[in-house]
Amino acid sequence: MLKTIDAILIAAMITGAAWTFKVKYEAEAIEAQVAALDRKAQLERETIALLDADWSLLNQPDRLQRLADAYKSDLGLEPIQPQQIVEAEELPLPPVQAAPEPAASSPKLADSSKTKVR
Repeated sequence: MLKTIDAILIAAMITGAAWTFKVKYEAEAIEAQVAALDRKAQLERETIALLDADWSLLNQPDRLQRLADAYKSDLGLEPIQPQQIVEAEELPLPPVQAAPEPAASSPKLADSSKTKVR
């Protein structure tokens, strides 16, 4: 009887140890995934900060004015006049096209009242 209980307890300890190691390795794998995602998120934050800095540099008013002056003749750029600014209601409506009339030579549909369904 004592050997049976000992065997059962040893089997339970081995099962518990195996389950503990399995859970430990799963937790380590998940922890590695979380660390990889953290590194990726940090890289994305750094990239966004760098792009924000580039955007600020490219949108400096002095730089934009120099570019506008340099390409004024090529692009036909002119300052906006106050009368060019209008509300949406002041814009002309697009022309409305009339629906085309059906052609006289279009095939006629069969009269469904004379059709028999079997």
